[in-house]
Amino acid sequence: MRREFELNTALSILYVLSKGPAHGYEIMKRVREEFCFPKSPGVLYPTLRKMLSLGYVEVVEEVVRGGRHLKVYRITEAGSKALSEHMDRVEWLKRVAKGFKIFDEVGGSRLREAIFRVVEVLPSARREDVEELRNAVSNFVGFLEGFIKRVLSSGE
Repeated sequence: MRREFELNTALSILYVLSKGPAHGYEIMKRVREEFCFPKSPGVLYPTLRKMLSLGYVEVVEEVVRGGRHLKVYRITEAGSKALSEHMDRVEWLKRVAKGFKIFDEVGGSRLREAIFRVVEVLPSARREDVEELRNAVSNFVGFLEGFIKRVLSSGE
């Protein structure tokens, strides 16, 4: 699972850099916009360092702006090649991102918040309440599976 996360992170960075050079904050912003998953500095910069060592990106400019030292990164030929070899995965990530955007539009963020609140109270829930939740989740999963089948069959 960790390697998948690292690969997805590297591919998302390479993809946004294929659109043009950017400094770290700009890369984080573009990844969030393109792929709907934020990359924290604690994930972004180690990945950039690794991609620098592999020759997939290079620093093209170092500037000081507002007292901050910024490095501007650009994708290299090796990075472009690696990206093109994994474009099917990038396209899949973009489809998933589009799905997350739509999910949020239909109330998905409310669902995520509700799940987190439920998880918080579960340790103190009564057995009957847990059973009621089990049934509700089972029904909801059944609904989602039916929805997926309907959507897939309507696209054929």
